[in-house]
Amino acid sequence: MTNKFIIYLTIIISTALITQGCKPKSVEPKEKTALELQLEALMNNGTSWGLNGGTVMKDDYDVTSQFAGFTLTIGEFTYTTQNALATTWPSTGTWQFVNDNPSKVVRDDGIEIDVTPSNGQLKLSFSVTNLGGKITGINGIYEFFLTSN
Repeated sequence: MTNKFIIYLTIIISTALITQGCKPKSVEPKEKTALELQLEALMNNGTSWGLNGGTVMKDDYDVTSQFAGFTLTIGEFTYTTQNALATTWPSTGTWQFVNDNPSKVVRDDGIEIDVTPSNGQLKLSFSVTNLGGKITGINGIYEFFLTSN
């Protein structure tokens, strides 16, 4: 009986010592993808982008004066603008990344935009084409150089 007691006691103590040494696995934070990082940069901590010293170029001509007071607020796959030409920037809409490319987005109106956020600045490049009638003068390649408001 003493041998059985010693065996049981040894098993219990061994089990206690083994489980005592087990630590729960630490959960390391998941590294963000390029798309997640770009989304954060574009959303700009909820702050809008504006012309504050920036410019708008159309076919290499400065047209900044046509966008006085322009602001762009980018949300999670949504956007709103103020003081934009509706043919260039609708007042509200949605967007998504093109083919998981963090440098290219497409608005819900089909306009593809090259996006480059960097150090509180945002460069947007896109082309407006196929607008007929009285607004053909809107057609062209646009570059917006915006800063964080």
